[in-house]
Amino acid sequence: MSSVSLCMIVKDEEGCLERCLQSVSGIVREIIIVDTGSTDRTKEIARRFTNHVYDFNWVDDFSAARNYALNFATSDYILHLDADEVLEDPEGELQRKLDKDLYYIRIKNDLGSGLYLTHQFIRLFRNTPEIRYQGALHEQVLPTGNEQTGFLSTVILHEGYKKHIVNNKQKTQRNLNILLKEIREKPTAFNYYNLGMQYLIDKRYSEALNSLKKSYSLGSHYAFSPKVVLDIMKCLHALGQYADAIRVGKDAVNLYENVPDFWYQMGLTYTEWGLLKDAELCLQKCLEIGEENASKLVQHYDGTGSYLAQAKLAEISVMLGNPKDAQNYILLAVKASPNTLALFDIFLSIFPIVDRRDLFQTISSIWPFSKERYVELISYLYSQRKPLLKEFITFFNLELLFPVSVFVYLVEGKYDKAVTELLNNREQRNTDPFLVNNVVFLALTTDNKELINVFKDELPLSLKEIKWLRDLVGNKTVNEVPSGKAILSIWNQLVKDAIFLNKYDLLDLLINATNDPQLRLLIAEQLQSFGFDDLVLEVLVESNSQRLNREIFITASKSLSKLGAWDDALYYLKKAEKLRTDFPVLFEQWKIYSAYNKEEEINVLQLMVNKFPDSKWAKQTIEMQLGKSEMVRR
Repeated sequence: MSSVSLCMIVKDEEGCLERCLQSVSGIVREIIIVDTGSTDRTKEIARRFTNHVYDFNWVDDFSAARNYALNFATSDYILHLDADEVLEDPEGELQRKLDKDLYYIRIKNDLGSGLYLTHQFIRLFRNTPEIRYQGALHEQVLPTGNEQTGFLSTVILHEGYKKHIVNNKQKTQRNLNILLKEIREKPTAFNYYNLGMQYLIDKRYSEALNSLKKSYSLGSHYAFSPKVVLDIMKCLHALGQYADAIRVGKDAVNLYENVPDFWYQMGLTYTEWGLLKDAELCLQKCLEIGEENASKLVQHYDGTGSYLAQAKLAEISVMLGNPKDAQNYILLAVKASPNTLALFDIFLSIFPIVDRRDLFQTISSIWPFSKERYVELISYLYSQRKPLLKEFITFFNLELLFPVSVFVYLVEGKYDKAVTELLNNREQRNTDPFLVNNVVFLALTTDNKELINVFKDELPLSLKEIKWLRDLVGNKTVNEVPSGKAILSIWNQLVKDAIFLNKYDLLDLLINATNDPQLRLLIAEQLQSFGFDDLVLEVLVESNSQRLNREIFITASKSLSKLGAWDDALYYLKKAEKLRTDFPVLFEQWKIYSAYNKEEEINVLQLMVNKFPDSKWAKQTIEMQLGKSEMVRR
């Protein structure tokens, strides 16, 4: 049996270090921990597990710190873990005889809500002076070609990619400074890739794109090169350069055959672009490929060849008005990955107006609940402000705690209790992301303008926005909307709450309170999403803004089309087309013409092909229709 030393570098990791060290208990022979300047209880926790705790003066170089730790190791092999990682070795591979120089281990990065990004790196290697870390940031042990390498089924679970952990501006700037210095000294493809990744995390997409292009130009044969291409597609997508993103994707699927990640990203881009049928084709290709070829990428998003693709197909089916297809896809996705909470929201969108008690029974029959999962599920439902939360609270007989208690009282119609909860939890109110929504909802439903005054100093709103809300509650009418997104966000959530909670008197109040086209459009869009298409047309009013009018015309056309008023729907689609021609407008026209006017259907398809040559679906459909027309003529 080979012996293993765990070698770690840490700084201020008191929140996760103990869990990490417990995971290797009984697996490694010794633990070496090098601290780079902790100011919390990190070293105290470390000394519970090992006497080998050393200090290292930080020099902006992760490799230097890790190589320092290697000097103290006495075992046959070195295991590399970070403090926010946990080792899973159910087969006991690390306790057997090891004979390779370098071992790749899969790392599953928890992105939250049951989503994972998996990659594999060398994390176990022979303890020899010839093997050392390289790179000031994203340091690695790199094979030279002379070593024997192996792969283990052991898994490392990593939580450091969760949004609340990644969103650390100080750490982001530190990493960026290290990378820029590293590139000045070593302008390699790998360093430019890491710089691009850092910019991507920071949502600096133009800079990320330039860095990633530079990386690929310096070498396209590396193990990380496919990920560089995938991230180039993501940058182009984020920048709204959809045609370029698709062209890169088409090259990628030829270069890296049978890798679902590229098809999945093209599916996302086509969806955002409005080419829903092309998105369908890409996502169906993902399912055809499956997950088997995921190992071809250094990093792979779990589920792109299965449940993520199925979930996206469910979303698209909802957009296309095919609820049965949506149900089939989402059920397959849930069966494949019941712990992925993101699927839950898609599932709920398929049943927007089902009674929450009936919906809970449906969910219970298909979703495997467990005591370990319900807390996260309830938290997720609250973050989405879903009344279904009440059924879970009741089913599990849970104590109501602030701020969830406020929303549950709103669902039950116990408004006095909801107000009391808000007043009695002064110190915790700033932790409630829905404080503004709760206060405004209660002020309107209880006709109590004073509630706005009571909480005004705690609401993250300007004086002008506070006055606007006072006018809404006191006068039941509002005029010009203050600039910024705050009021629009509050208004949109108010409308959703009114519909979800069956407060149709509140909905009427909101409709009658304004003739502002944008506020009316937000109401209409929510009514449409809940299937109240006959009311949509009564709510919409035209604007002086061409951009806003275009959205209004498209919204009106969709409801008219669902109501079977095709001529009226076409009238509004033509008005929208005059303002700007894009694929969604042409696609809506095609859906109508395909039902009763084949000549116009072909004309619209031809226009699609001419204006959007990247649409494989449009080309295939027009070829099929022209073929049918030719057969009819014969």
